[in-house]
Amino acid sequence: MAFDPKKFDLAKLELSIDVDGRWRQNDVEITHAGVLAMLYRSLKKMGDGYFVCAEGLCVPLRVVDCPYVVLAVRPLADGVQLLLTDGAHVLLDPHTLTIDAANVPRCLVREDGSCARFSRAAWMQLAESIEESGEGGFILRAGGREYPLKVG
Repeated sequence: MAFDPKKFDLAKLELSIDVDGRWRQNDVEITHAGVLAMLYRSLKKMGDGYFVCAEGLCVPLRVVDCPYVVLAVRPLADGVQLLLTDGAHVLLDPHTLTIDAANVPRCLVREDGSCARFSRAAWMQLAESIEESGEGGFILRAGGREYPLKVG
């Protein structure tokens, strides 16, 4: 009997991205670089959920926090460049940078509204450009400008 993908329960694949940005399938970490690259290329946000879509099929993806993690930060003359877990280099939109009540920094990194959580190393790199504002808050200095940070 031939395999019929239309009769396969895609939810049984149990794909997920954990809080540290590691991809898993049935709680087993996926580490193969080629497979990870294919998963990121196939990642789609639909409504409030994420899916891995290819060949007309979409598999639900459970994302614990953000689908991307910022691995490194590089100051540029016109802003701050972020290296993401999918290998992409994107410019930080400082207006989307937030720090929640647990002191976890995040920002938006895709036009579809997908966010990235900063790794500890990347956050320490970015922290070099953050200072107190004098009004009890904090500002990010980037690209010759100052941006107030949203905390809490």
